[in-house]
Amino acid sequence: MTKIISKSRFVSGIQCSKKVYFDIHRKDLKPIISEQQELLFATGHKIGELAQSAFPNGKDASPENYYDFSKSIQDTKDWIDAGIDTIYEAAFSSHGVLAALDILHHTENERWAIEVKSSSEVKKYHLTDASLQYWVMNKSGLKPDKFFLMHINTAYIKQGEINPDELFTLADITQQVIENQDWVTENLEKLKTIIAGEKEPVVEIGKHCNAPFSCDYKHHCWKHIPEQSVFSLYSPRGLDWNLYQQGIFKIIDIPENTPLNHRQNLQVNGQKNTASHIDQARINEFLNTWEFPLYFFDFETIFPALPVLDGTRPFQQVPFQYSLHILKQAGGEYIHKEFLAEPIDFNISSVDPRKKLIEQMKLDFGETGSIVAYNATFEISRLKELAIAFPEDQVFIEELISRFVDLLVPFRNGWHYEPEMGGSASIKAVLPAIAPAFSYEDLEISNGGDASNIFLSMINNTFEGDFNATRQHLLKYCERDTYGMVVIWKYLVENTKS
Repeated sequence: MTKIISKSRFVSGIQCSKKVYFDIHRKDLKPIISEQQELLFATGHKIGELAQSAFPNGKDASPENYYDFSKSIQDTKDWIDAGIDTIYEAAFSSHGVLAALDILHHTENERWAIEVKSSSEVKKYHLTDASLQYWVMNKSGLKPDKFFLMHINTAYIKQGEINPDELFTLADITQQVIENQDWVTENLEKLKTIIAGEKEPVVEIGKHCNAPFSCDYKHHCWKHIPEQSVFSLYSPRGLDWNLYQQGIFKIIDIPENTPLNHRQNLQVNGQKNTASHIDQARINEFLNTWEFPLYFFDFETIFPALPVLDGTRPFQQVPFQYSLHILKQAGGEYIHKEFLAEPIDFNISSVDPRKKLIEQMKLDFGETGSIVAYNATFEISRLKELAIAFPEDQVFIEELISRFVDLLVPFRNGWHYEPEMGGSASIKAVLPAIAPAFSYEDLEISNGGDASNIFLSMINNTFEGDFNATRQHLLKYCERDTYGMVVIWKYLVENTKS
């Protein structure tokens, strides 16, 4: 039975011939779709609907069954012949290749092919699938005059209902896809041979395993890679692949004469000799710049492709929650403060939850004392955005920013290292290394990605579950993050005493 080459199969094959082979012949290897992927699909569907509204009154050629596009292909041809201006999910087939197009639009005697993407710019892999679509349309006798990629305009600021004409940007990629036509023909022939064959292609692992996406079959192809491999080196910048190509897989096998930076040296020495490292002088000097009271602070944010709050842009990080542990003096008791926005406030034009957050911060922060964050650049960036959005609070916010210190610094700079940290200086790598008893495992929500997705679902009214209980889970997760900072600070203080 002849296998149809779809756009997704073509894109898979361009990334890796083994990937497209597995897509067809080894579906047992493909992992179950994650909740994160399902959310991306749902967002993509909503973006597609908005894009259609920018070209209204079209006819929809979507198939009833995605295993049979015959009616969609015939409807597309019939509607074009009948002079229908706009067709959604227009379908084309030729030479065993199938392509569906998000929007086919006719205007002023021109046929426009429009592919919608939920990204902020044209990316190389977008040209890959668009080039195939052009190829199929051309071979089926319905060549477009222009080909556009419709992507999100990150300069758009939401005010009221989303305006699709302003949300999207049309990028003319006609010339690029025309120039790729011989390349498409050549690769289609290769893919047809691979798909028709019964023998798995021989392809070594490489950078293509993660570009343009992390491959679904990486768990299979990389099973020979050990846990503490050269690919876990801190900031390798190509060194990992150079070592791998020399047959060196494990960090403990890296030759002594290999040029390494300070942080990499610590990691290699840690694996080979179970060696820790602590630069007491530098850490002491760093900690001595902090002023009591100490405010251990962390934001949680949403960053939807489709902005949900007036005054915000697509993909903008919007804080909806914070946790704050306050220590007034060394050896004193910790005070915990927190804020969690009401999802309904994101849908009421007269209320801005960011303003409520700022007002709560004015109550929770004193006028003096260091504000401690882990990777403080993130929190500072959010505060700068709030200062722009609310100029009346600029002085207060800038004063807060001036007091930040970054708990990441000792670990990023290699002043303190434990072998258990591996190649990461993130808080999720540092905490288990210095405080094995500290854990997120008892929490219902245990990472920032889930917290963001759950709260966004509450805003969008797609949340399913116990609303009040989940709010408590969100609060507990954010509180655990700032308490983790307290644990790290105490550890550094206790381990740098002279």
